[in-house]
Amino acid sequence: MKSRTRPFAALAVALTTLVSPFAIAQKQAPQEPKLVESIDVRVINVDVVVTDRKGNPVTGLTKDDFEILENGVPKPISNFYEVEGSKPKNVVADATAAPAPNALPEPQRIGDVPESQKRRIIFYVDNLSMAPFNRNRVFNQMKEFVKTVMRPGDEAMVATFNRSLKVRVPFTRDPVQIQQMFDAIAGETAMGMSNKSEQTQMQDRIRDAQTYEEAVSIARNYASSVEHDLRQSASSLTGLMSTLAGVEGKKILVLTSEGFPMQPGREAFYFIDAMSAEKNWGGVAGASMLEGMTFDSSRLIQDIAKSANANGITMYAIHAAGLTGGSEMSAENRTATPFTVTQAAVSNTQESMQLMADMTGGIASTSTNNFDAAFKKILRDLDSYYSLGYRAGTERVDRQRYLSVRVKGKNYIVRNRQTFVEKSTYAEMSDRVVANLLYRVKANDLGIIARVGTPRPAEDGNFVVPLDVQIPIEKLTLLPQGDTESVGGFEVYVAVADRDGDMSDVSRKSHQVRIPTADLPKMAGKYYTYTLDLLMARGLNKISVGVVDSISNQDGFAREQIIAQDLR
Repeated sequence: MKSRTRPFAALAVALTTLVSPFAIAQKQAPQEPKLVESIDVRVINVDVVVTDRKGNPVTGLTKDDFEILENGVPKPISNFYEVEGSKPKNVVADATAAPAPNALPEPQRIGDVPESQKRRIIFYVDNLSMAPFNRNRVFNQMKEFVKTVMRPGDEAMVATFNRSLKVRVPFTRDPVQIQQMFDAIAGETAMGMSNKSEQTQMQDRIRDAQTYEEAVSIARNYASSVEHDLRQSASSLTGLMSTLAGVEGKKILVLTSEGFPMQPGREAFYFIDAMSAEKNWGGVAGASMLEGMTFDSSRLIQDIAKSANANGITMYAIHAAGLTGGSEMSAENRTATPFTVTQAAVSNTQESMQLMADMTGGIASTSTNNFDAAFKKILRDLDSYYSLGYRAGTERVDRQRYLSVRVKGKNYIVRNRQTFVEKSTYAEMSDRVVANLLYRVKANDLGIIARVGTPRPAEDGNFVVPLDVQIPIEKLTLLPQGDTESVGGFEVYVAVADRDGDMSDVSRKSHQVRIPTADLPKMAGKYYTYTLDLLMARGLNKISVGVVDSISNQDGFAREQIIAQDLR
């Protein structure tokens, strides 16, 4: 993924502007109306961590010990298992429901680690907010965590943000590569000291202000700057999580930061209140703090957590400042900063990190230098949890819903994601096609094959590239239509990424299949070929293809790459 000043803002532009250099020309006859409707019975899966009041894992619970509510309405639990280490046990499965992407494993594979339980760990390092010393101190324990947590089949990636997002290590199974990247990042600049200097300058300017109004103006400008940085950080983080929507497995994001303030600039308005007596700004006590409440990012912070939930990611937040956060006794300060101001600055970011962890079922580590204990808690969560499933309705409308899980009759602490989105087939397939461009989706139940043809020059320096999508006919679900014909259908989803990582929109085409019933016995081993023309930029391009059966909802994915150039 290429580094840019605003990578995911640039990506949003690419998704609209690349429509012209990426188009699909269908070569089949015009599509006919749908003749059948599919019935999609799915399981909504919820991973749940249960501890006692001391934080110790509670094991040995059964399906009957839990109650799950969606939008306040109790739902019968159809699927259940408990995980200890890599071993699921007490498996209960509803055979009538199709499993969700991370639903329970096949009982006969219980000795293996199924795809749904392979862990994907995303390390997100917020260089924009952290002081280098604090960041690197966390890295020391994070490297030990990587060595301990990664077991066969697990993958981890590293991304950093410093006003632009960089994926430093894409998903890898090599823990040494992750550890070496932390060492490399430790030698790089972090902007936390610059932010601290900006805060000190703000305080000096308020001390020099002649009027209360001038001080408030200074505080508002400072808060606006902090808010701008927050929006950049939030956009970067949600953009990264959206690309992981189609990645299978148990996904966690370890956020290391001193940023993401709940109320941008809170410390500036507290500082004005602390200075009011010294500056003889009579009658304004508390007014500045009310003024600061106009800068409220609680909804933005909640949206980050909701995005994580929608993409199946649990957030674990590490507040890198630890117990040193808020210490302002340094040589560059003209006078000591009041304790209320330093605490306002620290609590501002701690509150947001706690909220994101709570909403996604994770844990926040704040006000402690014991980062080793924090990572041990994350490891404990990954090794001891329950998976609960309940049957979803037949309607999939991309609507957010709220979840609550309880253990009946017990005073236990239960953590789980508090929201989810039951995505439409279109949204889910689009997510997985995008993920296939970046991380390679291994699922291919339909057994599709993608074959790329020879590029042909087009206008504006672009190229037309033929693509054949081959689908085994025996894999398609066909239903009798009268006495002489069997009918089915499928949808093809395609996206392209150029060598810079810019991606097209996901394009979708539907197609109906009609086969004489008498010919069905002859279809074994034969493929239905669907041909498309892709318009793409010169150079190396990746092509991601997804196909979903319109009746059974079985799907398949393939990825190819081609150098678009004139080969004549």
